[in-house]
Amino acid sequence: MKISIAREYAWEMGHALWKHQGKCFNPHGHNYRMEVEISGPVDEESGMIMDFERLDEIVDSEIRDHDHQFAMNEADERHHGGSLHPDFDILEMPYEPTAENLALRFFNFIEGRLEPGSLILERVTLYETDRARATVRRS
Repeated sequence: MKISIAREYAWEMGHALWKHQGKCFNPHGHNYRMEVEISGPVDEESGMIMDFERLDEIVDSEIRDHDHQFAMNEADERHHGGSLHPDFDILEMPYEPTAENLALRFFNFIEGRLEPGSLILERVTLYETDRARATVRRS
């Protein structure tokens, strides 16, 4: 039998997709939500797989770097050429800041900070809107 826990997180962030041929080419923002699922054995003493507070410490540290930021592909010439406001703090990424790439970014970050051993990051689901999401699964 496998047991898992899941926790939801939320933040606001803007982005623009440089290579997109539709609306998302233009600067805009989203109310992101993310669900993180961890599996592992239940510790006999604590009765937990992992304390939610510990998971929060891991995930919140990365969300703080994204909250109320504006994400762009580092190759996107619009912020280098000054077409965006010069005082904007741009969160540069080496790829397009799509839901898929952001979900993978968070998956890799969280997985790299779990204590080695029996905890397994099963899934990260990133909701860009209430009806649009991307999921990275362990299997």
